[in-house]
Amino acid sequence: MIKKFLGIVVLGLLLCSNVEAQKKKIGNGLFINIPNKYKYFELTFTQLVSRFPEIISDKPIYNDFGIGMGAKLIVIANNQKTIKFFKDITSVSGLEKLNKKHVQPLIQKFQDQKFLDKMMKIIQKIEPNVDFENMTEEEMINLMEKISNDPKMIKAFERLFKPHFKKFNAEYNPDKYTILLIGDKKAKFIDEIRNKDIDQLNKIVRDALIELYEGTADPSLKDIKDWQFKIAKNHDGNLYLYSDDSLQSPYVSSKFYQEIFLTAYDNKLFLALSICVKKCNGSTDFLNIVKPSNLYVESNPNIDATASNDLTEQLKTLNELYKSGALTKEEFVKAKKKLLN
Repeated sequence: MIKKFLGIVVLGLLLCSNVEAQKKKIGNGLFINIPNKYKYFELTFTQLVSRFPEIISDKPIYNDFGIGMGAKLIVIANNQKTIKFFKDITSVSGLEKLNKKHVQPLIQKFQDQKFLDKMMKIIQKIEPNVDFENMTEEEMINLMEKISNDPKMIKAFERLFKPHFKKFNAEYNPDKYTILLIGDKKAKFIDEIRNKDIDQLNKIVRDALIELYEGTADPSLKDIKDWQFKIAKNHDGNLYLYSDDSLQSPYVSSKFYQEIFLTAYDNKLFLALSICVKKCNGSTDFLNIVKPSNLYVESNPNIDATASNDLTEQLKTLNELYKSGALTKEEFVKAKKKLLN
């Protein structure tokens, strides 16, 4: 009896986060949830190109991913200041203001001789015998990786960034937000991967990540080589890529949570990136937001929730299936009643 009571309490707590949300149609026959008190921003590719004509210079890339003039960029955020940031970076005047107010002062700080001298002293303490004049490119890359992991260097960078981050956060307050990119044409890459098995696709993605890192030789991208992701098929048989492995910056100690999801619906691109900076509890709002789309639903939802002897665990499994969209509300209620009886 006590187990049943605890199971009901836990289930209620788990489900309460899904109660207050507004369902919204976003195009291509898809719906998403807008969590309670969240703000919504939408921009079509037509609007974006009218402001920045130069972005259509690489047409083959847009064609490969099915990005036409009707494609949409959507942002859902838990405050208006974050929406303001995306409005600024997608307008000419806003981008100029952001560059002048936030980017240029940071660049000037990097060029400050006092800062450069301080960085050089730290480097010399880490590697006292380093010879910059005769150093090979590979040796330079290895040194930069070592420096980026050094606590003293991280603290130095944080002291440098702190006033700039504080100013930026005061204006834009990035906290919880999700960015969606929705294609409006058939994405050519879908045909290229349709007949490949999961192992092949995993290797293709892994090789591309390694190539990206080696091509840039940027220490901040070091972790991308080992980025953890999952490739699978959803209930419609469409391939998807999902990852909750957040790629953290080596230059700052503050952490954030990130989820990324890439798939196709009706042969059109659907890309979601969810970020949480504060009070995240180990996740973002990704599952809640994309739930009505039914795009992130495993190909085999018939998981036996009764496999566990613990009622709380069984109810938790059912709740996870319901939240992911693998179970309808009716199926969830029926299964819950079966367990509690």
